[in-house]
Amino acid sequence: MNILLIEDHDFQRQVLATQLTHLIDPNQDHLYFAANGIDALAAVTRYQPQLLFCDLNMPQMDGISFLGHLAEQQFTGAIIITSALNAGVLHSVDKMCKNYGLNLLGTLVKPTHLEQLKQLLIIATNNLQSNNITPPLQQDLTEKDIIEAFNSNYLIPYYQPIVSLQTGEWVASEALIRFIHPDYGIVPAMKFIKIISNIGKDSQLALLIINHIISQQPIFCGRKVAVNISAETLVERNFINNVLALHHQYPQLHHWLYFELTESDLFESAGKALEAAARLGMYGFNLSIDDFGTGYSSLKQLDILPFKSLKLDISFVQAMQTNYTAKVIIETCLLLAQRLNLTAIAEGVEDITLWLKLQKMGCELAQGYFISPPLPFSQIPIWHTQWQQRSHQLLISSPSTQQIQPV
Repeated sequence: MNILLIEDHDFQRQVLATQLTHLIDPNQDHLYFAANGIDALAAVTRYQPQLLFCDLNMPQMDGISFLGHLAEQQFTGAIIITSALNAGVLHSVDKMCKNYGLNLLGTLVKPTHLEQLKQLLIIATNNLQSNNITPPLQQDLTEKDIIEAFNSNYLIPYYQPIVSLQTGEWVASEALIRFIHPDYGIVPAMKFIKIISNIGKDSQLALLIINHIISQQPIFCGRKVAVNISAETLVERNFINNVLALHHQYPQLHHWLYFELTESDLFESAGKALEAAARLGMYGFNLSIDDFGTGYSSLKQLDILPFKSLKLDISFVQAMQTNYTAKVIIETCLLLAQRLNLTAIAEGVEDITLWLKLQKMGCELAQGYFISPPLPFSQIPIWHTQWQQRSHQLLISSPSTQQIQPV
């Protein structure tokens, strides 16, 4: 793995470099340096790093501007912020990176601690392995590329496990689509998801994922898999007809999957949404609301549709440790879920600190790189064996266990 360390302060650069040399593999990992954003842009082109450590307060070009340039270049590597700036600025940078589509793994607050650095390196390594990084796709994809991807089976679901915070048990998974290009490996989702939506193939993508889940059912052993759909897909009668036709063919289908609806999507017709939900509900299918709290329609959607679970948005979950507002939002969402008898799922759990904090707050389920990155179905059994050993150790620090509702 090529690692680029961007830091203008000589002493702090040397400290972090020394810490990194104790953690990386000298035979496989290569460490490069830059003192400001201008030098860093040149280094990104020269060394093609898969991981960046980026300071924010630097001369000539600061780290925030540098990250903006990275977004314009569609940088797909992992990024770790290193900074002593206040939590409000760091939270704004976190949101900026998310909106730009940058892969921000976390923040190292100066002075850096070796254990936190070690955890972030583990996440970066898992991220690199799961994404199988190859030379990046430079040109923009076209409608023709997307149609070819469907016809040539380039679109493949990976699965990110969802586990109980109280017992460590693997209870469900989320299907996340990957575009496996024959020449460029995994194409970033930001390059193709919007095109799929623009050409009206959202429902075709959802049905593709469902058929994969059906064929790969033995590895899930009855655990449900979340399938992401848009509001437009939900109210499409042909999509519901196709799902129910598959249910007729596979009567256990409603036990094998459920649907996650993006919370920011708006319904043009509440009547159509209720019709679709009622038809699915008649055959036992459950709905979950994704990215809860990020849009303006959250409470209205909860009132309209019979959701069974809600997913706490990653931006609030990961900001909890440094941002009081985010912590209060999560607490409020958890209280709302409890009062409405909904299962709460936290996404973006990437370290032991977040795991224990959410556990203490009474959140029921979690997913994130601390548990597992998204995996191809063939790697799920290997992960499960390893996770059972890890989760046993986590239970030592767990409070009392409790019964988890089905998703």
